Amino acid sequence: MVIRSPRLRRTSIRLAHSAATHVGRVRHSNQDDHGFAEGLCVLADGMGGHRGGEVAAALAVSTTLGRFNGSSRVGLVRAVVAANRAIMERALVDENLLGMGTTICAIAAVVGESDLDGLAVVNVGDSRVYHYSSGVLIQVTEDHSLVADLVRAGDLTAEEAARHPQRNILTRALGIEGDPVVDTWELLPVVGDRYLLCSDGLFNELTDDRISEILGQCTDPEMAANELVDRAVDAGGHDNVTVLVVDVTEAPETGGEDWTLPGVRPEQASAAAPSDMIGLGGRGWRPVALGVGLMGLLAAVFAGIGLYARSGWYVGEYNGGVAVFKGRPSGVLWFNPTVEEVMGVSILDLPEPQRKAVVDVIVVPSLSEGRDLVERLSSDDD
Repeated sequence: MVIRSPRLRRTSIRLAHSAATHVGRVRHSNQDDHGFAEGLCVLADGMGGHRGGEVAAALAVSTTLGRFNGSSRVGLVRAVVAANRAIMERALVDENLLGMGTTICAIAAVVGESDLDGLAVVNVGDSRVYHYSSGVLIQVTEDHSLVADLVRAGDLTAEEAARHPQRNILTRALGIEGDPVVDTWELLPVVGDRYLLCSDGLFNELTDDRISEILGQCTDPEMAANELVDRAVDAGGHDNVTVLVVDVTEAPETGGEDWTLPGVRPEQASAAAPSDMIGLGGRGWRPVALGVGLMGLLAAVFAGIGLYARSGWYVGEYNGGVAVFKGRPSGVLWFNPTVEEVMGVSILDLPEPQRKAVVDVIVVPSLSEGRDLVERLSSDDD
């Protein structure tokens, strides 16, 4: 299949893609999701009890696809921010979905900041985008996870991180914060290059060498996607596994330049106004009904915001120590998180990478998980 990207100035980039997904051997449902639109490929890996992860991932994919205007890297970031808002809004109206979240990664053909056709990549969480060319596999995105922070700090090797018991703890995800930080890149499109988008169910089972080998052996994107998923399931299938293989089939001449990887450019999204987030601001109300109707609506809205603000748990710094908090890390309106349990661990007693992770806050699913996490963090210094 060929993706064509409509925009005011017609792009010369052409992408061919294919995808494959599998529930794995352990999970009972598939909380991964993926999708395609003109010039855009998106993948998400959901998390949350009941069906929360499945809903969050589906919302992330559908909203990003629907809101991307096909124009620029910034436009792709805005689409992801809109997806974050959609997830938070949905959680407000369904208590069974409170605390749901998802990773996201995407690649799109865009008009770059230099007015040249390029590829934009975004990610939040630990779903990855890889670049493959001439037998060399490079991870484009950086994982937003506790163990990834430890690897970057030099306290863990990549091999140790792959086996680390805390490797699934994310430091960033959609649906958690009203102001998500979205990492973005602009890449040089080169004909013959291949990009791989995947959930952690792939790279937790297969090494980079094995992934590279399969991408090199299977020249057809569909064959490559199916082979990657099959081999990941054969290797254990401990999680859902989803992959998108995207090939650059046409691109502008690069004048002999090599493929380049610009540095991370985090985009801090602006917080939505409360009326935008909760869908207020309807027009044409009759004056006679405005007072009563608005009061009732505001009461329901405030109750929903309060319920959402009190959902979720995280580990953070408190008066020089470590504590488990209930609520959203940045608070929502006037609803601030509360300290549920002070753990009796000084922030200064933690190794530097763990200390930084706690200061930045680590989202956990429950109070007991928070206690366990703090115990593991403090024992790392023993």
